[in-house]
Amino acid sequence: MIEFKNVSKEFEVKDKKVQALKDVTLKIEKGDIYGIIGFSGAGKSTLLRVINALEKPTAGEVLIDGEDINKLSAKALRAKRKQIGMIFQQFNLLETKTVYENVALPLKLNKVPKNQIRKKVEEILEFVELSDKRDVYPSKLSGGQKQRVGIARALATNPSILLSDEATSALDPKTTTAILQLLKKINRELHITIVLITHEMNVIQSVCNHVAVMENGEIVEKGDVIDVFSEPKEIITKNFVKTVIPDSVPDKLIQSIQSDTRNYKILRLKFLDSDSTESVLAAINKRYDVETNILFANISEIQESILGIIIVQIIGSSAEIVKAQSYLKSQKVGYQEVGLGETQAQLYAQDPSDAYVTDTVPA
Repeated sequence: MIEFKNVSKEFEVKDKKVQALKDVTLKIEKGDIYGIIGFSGAGKSTLLRVINALEKPTAGEVLIDGEDINKLSAKALRAKRKQIGMIFQQFNLLETKTVYENVALPLKLNKVPKNQIRKKVEEILEFVELSDKRDVYPSKLSGGQKQRVGIARALATNPSILLSDEATSALDPKTTTAILQLLKKINRELHITIVLITHEMNVIQSVCNHVAVMENGEIVEKGDVIDVFSEPKEIITKNFVKTVIPDSVPDKLIQSIQSDTRNYKILRLKFLDSDSTESVLAAINKRYDVETNILFANISEIQESILGIIIVQIIGSSAEIVKAQSYLKSQKVGYQEVGLGETQAQLYAQDPSDAYVTDTVPA
């Protein structure tokens, strides 16, 4: 387990103090893939670097498997760092060394016998699917292949934790997908805890189980990926989520709704791993004297779960609409009443503190 307890980090830049981390408290369970997302300058990379003590907190504790990494002796810290691998955005490979030599480097530095180095490197290269590139120099590799070498090198010391600092930011979408699949394979087959720093929500969507959102050195929101994606609370989180799950309603529809003089409510429905969307809406139309009008619908796959978000206008008398809402609740469909923004072609919760009527949906 990785645990941050009230961690703060202050830098001095040109005689001015900059607060990079502000009272961060967070737990990352063993075997998890935990994503930390935020814009540039949010404090993500600083948070990552305090895990292996490349940065020392100004205040607070960083515990790795119950040990405060900043209270270890120099010898114990060196041993602990061997258990923590790291991969980088720019690969950080030695251009004058072959693929084999780059991967073998940490083992040589640790004075591992040559025969053991050979066996280990060959095993890792096969695992990352680069056996045929063992004698090739980095300049002859693609970006994705370079990152695989970087990952292989990080795995050489058999780490229990792998830190990924924007590891896919320099890659094209297809290569990014392949690298993320490799990280999932590492987590699944080698049981390595992965902490993944990114500014791309699609990366979180593809590979992470949990996510923390950072802004100005603070964690402003955290939780299961499926919960954060389906019910983002903070504005910054909503903006990140909208990059992969948009919920904008076309301008023409908004203009039409605003001119509608009938009584109605607009609800944001959430379906998780359920194919009952159409049947629920059909049942509402059949059971109650209401008309439903779908304004927006999106289906997304998040960590092998299917998340459906539907924004629907329910037209009818207040009494009939209440009955329809009660039916949604009885079917365990999460819903939230929303209102039309007056100046923006988008739907917003009437109150940021509003919660969905049901917190659970059918599995």
